[in-house]
Amino acid sequence: MDKENSKLPGVNESQHFLNFEEKFHKIGFVVLLVIILLALAGFFSGGYFSAAVKENANNTAHVEYERFGRLQTEFKLKIVIPLPPSPQTILRIGGDFNTAYETETLWPRPDRMYSHGSDLYLVYNTLNNQKDATVWLRVMPVKPGYPQSVVQLNHEPEIHFRQFIYP
Repeated sequence: MDKENSKLPGVNESQHFLNFEEKFHKIGFVVLLVIILLALAGFFSGGYFSAAVKENANNTAHVEYERFGRLQTEFKLKIVIPLPPSPQTILRIGGDFNTAYETETLWPRPDRMYSHGSDLYLVYNTLNNQKDATVWLRVMPVKPGYPQSVVQLNHEPEIHFRQFIYP
C-alpha cells in the first residue's frame, strides 16, 4: 500500500502544528509551575521574599512591611519605636503614603493627630516607665505602582521604604 491509500478520511493534520502545540503545552506547564512556586515563596505578597524591615540611620526605629502588595488588598505595617525620655513622641508618615494608601486601622490611637501638606503626624504622650512602643497600621493600596513612603520619629533620620503594588 502506498501512503496515499493508507490515510484515513477526515481532518488533514499538519505535523508542524501538532509539534508546535505540544511544545506550547510543555512551555505553558513550566511557566505555570514557576508562577505557583513564586507565589508560594511570597514573591507576589505575604511570604519570604515579600517581608522586609527598614531601619533609620541611627537604628533607633524600624518599619516592618511587605515589598509586594495587591491593589485593594489590606496589609499590615508595623512601626517599632523606642521611646525617648521626652514627654512626647511624634511620628511623621509621609512621602507617597497618604496618596497611595488608605488607612483602615491605626493602633494604638494617638493622643493627637494632624496633617501638614501630604504628611500625617501622630503624637503620643509617653509614660516614664515605657521602654518602646509599636504602632500598627492596616492599610489598603488605592492605586498601583511603586510608591515611596517615609516614616520619621521626632527629628531622627527618616526611614524610606517602597512597595510594589500589583493591579
